[in-house]
Amino acid sequence: MRRIIEKANEIREKYGIEDLDFVARKLGTEIVEYPLGRIIKEAYFKDLGVIVIDPNLHPYKKRHLIAHGIAHHLFHRARRVNYFLDQRKDFLKSLDVRRQEREAEVFAAYFLIPEERLNKILKEEWVTDSPDPIPELAEEFQVSENFMRKRLKFKELLK
Repeated sequence: MRRIIEKANEIREKYGIEDLDFVARKLGTEIVEYPLGRIIKEAYFKDLGVIVIDPNLHPYKKRHLIAHGIAHHLFHRARRVNYFLDQRKDFLKSLDVRRQEREAEVFAAYFLIPEERLNKILKEEWVTDSPDPIPELAEEFQVSENFMRKRLKFKELLK
């Protein structure tokens, strides 16, 4: 996972995170908004180099899923993957899909919520004194509360 985190830091330092459309273009992919239905909210089409995002999502969720899609573009576009596998019939391929999804989530988490900035904020009094700083932390990094929780879990797991 170290290479995933290093790549997230490299890209953030080079292009920033304010304009994810710009970042995606610089990395050779494009973001398209298109309604995807109730279940799927983001899809990466490697043959087209396109990340499709449901336009009805909250802006913070869109940021998360765009960063997730960028990770698939960077790390998984050469892989043959079927995300709709029956795990009972092809267990090994389903493990590969889970690994790729985890890599995409780690990339998105470290890209949007940089370690250095997070560590600094976690030491601030408003965080240490709060019974639940997650809502404010999520707002600070412009991500959903669920994604903020996931990032904090990654911080502990990937020490």
